[in-house]
Amino acid sequence: MRKLRLTVIIPTYNEEENIAGLLSRLVVQPDVEIIVSDGGSTDHTAEVCARFPVTFVRGRLGRGRQLNEGASKSTGDVLFFLHADSIVENRVFDDIPAAVKSGFRWGCCNLGFDRRGLAFKALAAASGMRARLFSSCYGDQGIYCDRNLFFSAGGFPDIPFLEDICLSSKLRRYMSACLLPGRVITSARRFREGGFLKTLVKMQVIKMLFAFGVSAERLVKMYHPVYKEGLCDRQL
Repeated sequence: MRKLRLTVIIPTYNEEENIAGLLSRLVVQPDVEIIVSDGGSTDHTAEVCARFPVTFVRGRLGRGRQLNEGASKSTGDVLFFLHADSIVENRVFDDIPAAVKSGFRWGCCNLGFDRRGLAFKALAAASGMRARLFSSCYGDQGIYCDRNLFFSAGGFPDIPFLEDICLSSKLRRYMSACLLPGRVITSARRFREGGFLKTLVKMQVIKMLFAFGVSAERLVKMYHPVYKEGLCDRQL
C-alpha cells in the first residue's frame, strides 16, 4: 500500500517567539509538507519561517480562514492542523497514517502541557476523555483529517475562533473521532497570563455562549487581546 503523505498546517499571528521551535522539529520528519498560514503578522514571523523549507501563505486574520487557506495549498493525503506553540511527539507521525489506513479518517492527539501540576494533568485527561466520548477535538490537541473527508465536509467555517468545535461537529456526522496515543504538548501561557481557574472558567463560559448562538466574532473579543483591543478589526 502506498505511503500516505502528511501536510502540517499551522496558523500564525505574531508567533516569532514560538514558530521556530515547532518548525525545527517538523522539518526533520521525512516526507512531511509544512504550510504556515499567516494572518498578517506585524513581527518577524515571516522572516523566521523563511529560514525553514516551508510554504508561507499570507492572508487575512482568522483561524478558520487561515487553516482553509493552508489546506487549499496542500498536496498531502492527510492534513494535520497544529498550533504554533505545540511540541509534537515523534510517534504521532506514525500514529496518524496508521489510524487513517485502519479507517479512522479523523481525530486528534492526546494532550499534554509544558507545565507540571495536578491541575494540568487533570485538564489534559479531560481533553482526551472529551475527544474519545464526544468526538470533539480541539486545536491544541492537533487535529488530523483525511484530505478527501476534510473537503467533503466543507473544511473549517470562516470564523476567527472556535473553528475546531465547528469542524468536529461536521466530521462526527461522518464517523467518530480517533484519539491517537501520541501526544501534542501545548503551551500553558494563557493559563500563566490569565490565571488557571479564571482562564478555565472563561473558556467554559465562552463555549456555552457559543452553543447558545453568540457569534464567534463577538466571543473572540472576550478571549483574545488582539481582537479585544480592536487592533485587527480592519482584517476581519
